[in-house]
Amino acid sequence: MRDYSLKADGETHRLVSDLAYLLGETKKHVIAEAVAQYAAPRLPAVRERRPFTDLPVRQRLALRRDELIRAFERSGASDVRLIGPFASGEDVELVEILAETDLMMGGEAVDVLARAAREILATPVEVTSATAVALFHPERLELLRAESTPL
Repeated sequence: MRDYSLKADGETHRLVSDLAYLLGETKKHVIAEAVAQYAAPRLPAVRERRPFTDLPVRQRLALRRDELIRAFERSGASDVRLIGPFASGEDVELVEILAETDLMMGGEAVDVLARAAREILATPVEVTSATAVALFHPERLELLRAESTPL
């Protein structure tokens, strides 16, 4: 089997190296196992080559869910939930997200999170801050949470 080189950032390289050392395996083995585990639940049974943007929004979200959650966590958001028609199963392009946001970021948090989600999902995204709604409309927050689904 022919080997190919892959490039990784410093942090990823360090993680792979540390894990390979810990497991007594090669870095090549660690990467192969990680990619196989990552790809198995995401790749469709029929592997037709399609650009990411040609996939239905729901499938894009399924493929990049973990990445989206990590991006929100890096920005101080938690309890990420889907709301609106998309959450109730309708086939719409707009993804509406409810998330607890960092109080210190104020209203900027919504813009930062929406921008990150749009880049990851390649579709329109609207983010609602559960933190802000709790401050100004607590009864609305109860309704939003009741109608939401965890991401």
